[in-house]
Amino acid sequence: MRSASALGLRAITSLFLGCGALALAACSAEGDTPAPVASDKVYPVTIAVVQPAATSATIAAAGTVRYRYETPLGFTTAGKIASIRFQEGDRVMPGALIAALDATQVGASLESARAEQQRAQSELARFQQLFEKGWVTRAQVERAEATARAASAQVSTAGFASGTSRILAPSGGIILARTAEPGQVVAAGTQIVVLGETSGGMVLRAPMIDSDITRLAPGMPAMVRLSALGDGVIEGVISEIDARANPSSGAFEVTIALPANPALRSGQIGTAEFRVAAGPGDTGLAVPASAVFNVRADEGFVYLLDAKGSKVRARAVQIGKVDDRQLIITGGVKAGDRIVASGLGLLTDGARVKPLATRQPSRTRAAPAASNAPAR
Repeated sequence: MRSASALGLRAITSLFLGCGALALAACSAEGDTPAPVASDKVYPVTIAVVQPAATSATIAAAGTVRYRYETPLGFTTAGKIASIRFQEGDRVMPGALIAALDATQVGASLESARAEQQRAQSELARFQQLFEKGWVTRAQVERAEATARAASAQVSTAGFASGTSRILAPSGGIILARTAEPGQVVAAGTQIVVLGETSGGMVLRAPMIDSDITRLAPGMPAMVRLSALGDGVIEGVISEIDARANPSSGAFEVTIALPANPALRSGQIGTAEFRVAAGPGDTGLAVPASAVFNVRADEGFVYLLDAKGSKVRARAVQIGKVDDRQLIITGGVKAGDRIVASGLGLLTDGARVKPLATRQPSRTRAAPAASNAPAR
């Protein structure tokens, strides 16, 4: 029994040793097969041709449609409002009566001033007669003359107040705002209504930063887009540029005159685009944003296709400007060079490639902050 057990143990040991030898042989056989070299792989890529950057640039700004003249109107004297004849949105004709004060107080003030004027003139006439007879002095006559002049001035003031107790439309237009109601007691100069004068036309007022307005000038055309007009474009002209910035925002307001259009309303929001000459930062070479990787500060890399079009080499480039329209390269490549535009995520210096297509530099995408991920 003991001898049989020993023989069984030796048989099992021999079996394990044989399996181990076969496994080692198999591993050795696999190790003898050469692994594929990365440089032997061919990667499909899209190629872009480096081209000169655009010679012009577009400046865009958002603004609000307004009447050129939106005039606040009010009374020049205090009093109680008797009537306001128009509501917001009503159209008025030139000279139309918009609002009036209660004439009771204003009329009483005018009558009182006229009565005082008559009294002062009568007293002046009496003093002049007495002076001729030698019964009063010259100084007393002069005081009577001053009193009469003051009374005449009071009549003029009361007459002006009576005339301005009504608000008349200075020109035709639309009532944009009504800020008071009949029966309300108002002080002199209080705004009652705001009149949008149609004679001045409509404008778009857009706040802009100082670096942008230095490239604009009155008379330049502007393409204006309003959501209320759908995809339609209005061609306007710059009519005014503020000489000083808004103290609170620091922006300069640019006024764009708009052609007559019945769809325009005060308060609509729109955008204006101006075509200007390219600035110093816009000159250079334009490349697709996706072609640049490992971006750091103003430097990055591109994969440059060799003359045979079969291999790529990493090339350092200098980045001049990056925005939402284009990426400008100022050094490292030249116009006409072919670079990898997409599919560069798996590439290395000296990799073999198969160009699939050639496309123009992208003008609508900004460069990634740091991109070396595989293309999807």
